[in-house]
Amino acid sequence: MTLLPVFVGLVVGWVALRGLLAHPLLPLWVRTAVFWSVPLGAATWLVIMTADDASLFPDTAPCPGEPYREGVMGSGKVTGVSTPFPPRAYCVWEDGTVYDLAPGAEFLFWVFLALTVVPLGAGLWHALRDPRSLLR
Repeated sequence: MTLLPVFVGLVVGWVALRGLLAHPLLPLWVRTAVFWSVPLGAATWLVIMTADDASLFPDTAPCPGEPYREGVMGSGKVTGVSTPFPPRAYCVWEDGTVYDLAPGAEFLFWVFLALTVVPLGAGLWHALRDPRSLLR
């Protein structure tokens, strides 16, 4: 059953992309913004997902096993947590202290997602309103 939503998503995405490219009122910079925001959004997501990974740079681990000073960042054992969607990477100490690792990257991800979804939504709307424009 997981293959059907993926296939439907690919078909809807393809129709939205065709509608975006055929839309007569959208300027060229809007169309190219979509093609720049997709790979940049994927790279930003990758940065967020690897932000809590201590094996990349063990000497400068983002979630230190020992606090710098007692009570400054948290006390007890620390674990790095990352969630795929919505993308978020943070450290959690035993006492409940939470420290966000990539808040700027999270903001960029949402900007790139909006720059992708809004024009593709306009393209899908155009494709559904005027399907003959896709036949060129």
